[in-house]
Amino acid sequence: MYSKIYQWVLFPLYESLIMGRKTLQYLRLLQESQWLSEERIRDLQWRELKRLLKHAYRNVPYYRDIFRSLGVTPDDIRTPEDFREIPIIDKQVIRENYRSLIAENYMGRTLTKSTGGTTGIPLQLEFTRDSYEWRRAVMMRHYGWGGYEEGKKVAYLWSVPVGRYSLFSKLKDDLYHKILRQKYFNVFDLTPENMERYYHRMREFKPEHIVAYALQMYYFARYIDENNLEPFPLKSIILGAEAVTKYQKDFISFVFNCPVFETYGCREFMLIASECEEHRGMHISAENLYVEVVKDGRPAEPGEIGEVVITDLHNYGMPFIRYKNGDLAVLSKEKCPCGRGLPLIERVEGRLLDVIRTPDGKILTGVFFPHLMKEFKEVDRFQVIQESIDSLVVKIIPNPRYPNVPIDLIKKEIKKVIGTKMNLEIQLVDDIPLSPSGKFRVTISKITDGNFTL
Repeated sequence: MYSKIYQWVLFPLYESLIMGRKTLQYLRLLQESQWLSEERIRDLQWRELKRLLKHAYRNVPYYRDIFRSLGVTPDDIRTPEDFREIPIIDKQVIRENYRSLIAENYMGRTLTKSTGGTTGIPLQLEFTRDSYEWRRAVMMRHYGWGGYEEGKKVAYLWSVPVGRYSLFSKLKDDLYHKILRQKYFNVFDLTPENMERYYHRMREFKPEHIVAYALQMYYFARYIDENNLEPFPLKSIILGAEAVTKYQKDFISFVFNCPVFETYGCREFMLIASECEEHRGMHISAENLYVEVVKDGRPAEPGEIGEVVITDLHNYGMPFIRYKNGDLAVLSKEKCPCGRGLPLIERVEGRLLDVIRTPDGKILTGVFFPHLMKEFKEVDRFQVIQESIDSLVVKIIPNPRYPNVPIDLIKKEIKKVIGTKMNLEIQLVDDIPLSPSGKFRVTISKITDGNFTL
């Protein structure tokens, strides 16, 4: 009853009348546009992209200079091929050109946020209130595919604020989560003792859904399974924040006996794509983002791995045009039987920095290591670190139930893939810390020999 009152009365009152946001208006548009044909969605994207380019040319010094250096204006951008002439940007470009990337007509009127960053150096971003409302609407639509609705009980196995977090902010957030019937469980502190406590608190809370960091949810499911705890009933689990393997997703679904929905996003744009009820890949939020997958400067073919390049169609305050976020992905060859015209990402392979490279030039995505380690019940957690082109370190936390880790066998299996030219060291450790952004990085590359492309 409360969820219906919240959905139809409290949330619209707060979001539209009190805050003056257009989130629900955009949500209604998105609920309709998802059923358009692929061709009509591409037309919609192109209209929004042309508007953005004209705005950037008139109001953003960085892009004005880019257009002049190319000897073109936005009117000359008539095809996707023309659009690809605009240079790709990345975090380093943003750091070096920060002020000139902010629109002159939005100075002082933007919101700011920071990304944790794979380099450990935070990146501050500017975005408009309107683009935030589009992002919220996208998230509500995509989470809705997993049955999530505002006002229903949801448990978050997620990050919690750290650092300068005032008592007032904490009280405000606590009240907000209470009204929304959300309960947060700190993913930064997922020890066996805390997993026991989280389990009992979630059972008492009785959520309909869990939204969780993917890998941490897998470990939580394993803890429940290995300790013969009775899973509490859920309608769905929504995974995000990091890549998940099919084995991990299937295992979570098996333990909780409910569908698991994979999402893909990043701090720069929030939700980029997610699974629908058919689970045939992740639908791109194409009305809000123009997503390219690029290999060697050209569009990757469906089924071919490439770098993710994104344009935010609604952030006029600090336009992100052809921004490379460091991820690798594969576009799907298939059409989803759900009937939505939104394009599909078949899978996200992992962070570009997390790709392992061997001395003989082999590229090994980080997905290999979870695929291998699932065969060893003696391994509780692990992390792979590439210190140099010929050096690989694998840190393993032994499973207390099966402490005799078969190091020689694991070495043998990894050597089959990386070859004989790379030195391999396996370390048994007591703990592996999360990254500064709170994510557990399965593979870390410390190679800094310039920009690597596939």
